Amino acid sequence: MRKCSTPCTIHNTQYIFFILVFAFVSAQDIYLRLTDYAGGKTNLVTEPFRVLKGTDDLTIKTKTIEGIIKSDLEYSLYFDIFPDTTYLLGSKKKSGLILSGLVNERQLSIILADFESHNKVSEKGYTIEGEPRNLSHKIADEIIETLTGEKGISSTRIVFSYKMPRGKELGMIDYDGYNFASLTNNCNLNLFPCWSSDGNRILFSTYTVDRLNLYLLSLTKKSVNPIASYQGLNFAPCWSPDGTKICMSLTKDGNAEIYILDLNTKKLNRLTNNWAIDVSPAFSPNSREIAFVSDRSGGPQIYIMDLYGGNVRRLTFHGGYNTSPAWSPRGDLIVYVSREEDNSQQIYVTDPYDYMPIRLTYEGNNEEPSWSPDGLHIVFSSDRSGKYELYTMNWDGTRQRKLTNGIIANAPDWSPFIK
Repeated sequence: MRKCSTPCTIHNTQYIFFILVFAFVSAQDIYLRLTDYAGGKTNLVTEPFRVLKGTDDLTIKTKTIEGIIKSDLEYSLYFDIFPDTTYLLGSKKKSGLILSGLVNERQLSIILADFESHNKVSEKGYTIEGEPRNLSHKIADEIIETLTGEKGISSTRIVFSYKMPRGKELGMIDYDGYNFASLTNNCNLNLFPCWSSDGNRILFSTYTVDRLNLYLLSLTKKSVNPIASYQGLNFAPCWSPDGTKICMSLTKDGNAEIYILDLNTKKLNRLTNNWAIDVSPAFSPNSREIAFVSDRSGGPQIYIMDLYGGNVRRLTFHGGYNTSPAWSPRGDLIVYVSREEDNSQQIYVTDPYDYMPIRLTYEGNNEEPSWSPDGLHIVFSSDRSGKYELYTMNWDGTRQRKLTNGIIANAPDWSPFIK
């Protein structure tokens, strides 16, 4: 290493100080915008639901519904939840809402009232029947939309690929890890599942004979139909936000390039034309840009191009191996995976127009992030338990929790809002 004289040392020290200050200000800026995502939280007191008339079984089911609703509301990030009004009386911010429930012969009334004025904000009735989780999620989402104007994610689901003795199948769970359902049973390798914007269809790749083909699974029709079966590999699909186009990686012309397929006209357009490998496309919420991974700079990095393959710009510069971009539904963040110096895979988030990476994970290997439709949560796969399972976290990396138990799972994709 070259030795510097005193002036050189001072100059370098000032330069390093400038870089550190700039990095701190940039990180602080993105963090402040991150922490403003859900806005100021609303105080919400959840009173115990009362059963005025009903059986012991109904009382037990009511308590279950109450617990699920409270968990959904707390997870949403829109509320500070309190068990009784004494917490509000003792706080500086005494404004808030009271949530209560009354059950009379299987009819549940959900009541929201203003804490200070005691005026009723809303009241809605529900019939308690069948499995309580779906009803609880529905109620929680309606409470969220009533109080915030934003759609709740309690009824959303997560699709993923999981290991079986023979191959990998596609599975689906509720957003909180319950109600596992298997979607395929073909003893094959079913990979890269991706939800359509209407929540009724799932794209995925699977091996057939000598190639990896792209298929469309219809949840309503219970059918599976081929979408792309070009020579070579057909993989890593993503939907346009309006559900009319599919972006994917194909090797039909040699190395992996990115193509876009119009589902109405069946016209296939090639977006990249490079000696490098171009994979993992991800649409921006406004459909005007596509993030993707390319090794054209020597190692895998994330790039952004317009809908027609032009105006390509490199996004990531931190680290030599960055993959798996996913664009936030809010449009102002991209989450991705970066390989660290210790060879672990960690999840970062950055501004897509002004590169400022913030690290979100630190334990084990963490891969394949996907956003919740409200842009406030991320699902990902991690081997921190010793094998790859599914986890979720808030957009800032807080509250990381495991969803699956005992299933070796990867490639999760969070559904859109479920109607």
